[in-house]
Amino acid sequence: MPIAKRPCANCPFRCDGAGIELHTGRIESIVSDLLSDDSKTFVCHKTLDKDRMTCAGAVGLMFKLGRLPVIARIGLALDVISQADIEASAGMVIEPSDLALPSTDCTS
Repeated sequence: MPIAKRPCANCPFRCDGAGIELHTGRIESIVSDLLSDDSKTFVCHKTLDKDRMTCAGAVGLMFKLGRLPVIARIGLALDVISQADIEASAGMVIEPSDLALPSTDCTS
C-alpha cells in the first residue's frame, strides 16, 4: 500500500485544528491499535473509495512515538517515502502527550 507523503488538509491527526473531528476517543483507539501491532496501518480517509494509501498523519504520529509501522519502514527501504517526508509529517501532527493513551509501563 502506498504512503501519502504529507497529511492531507483535513487529516484528523493535524495539529493546526484543520483536521476533521472524530468521535471522542477515536484517535486514541486508532493509535492503540497501531501500537498493538506494527504491521497494521491506517488508511487515509481520502483514499477509502479508490487506490488506498497509508495516512501520512498516522505515520507521523507513530514516528513521534518511536514506533514506525512496517509499511513505513518498507517504504523507506524502497525509496517510496523519505526520512524527510516522515519528519515533515511528524511536524504537522498532534503530540502523543495530547492523547489519553494507556500506559505501556510494565514495571508496576
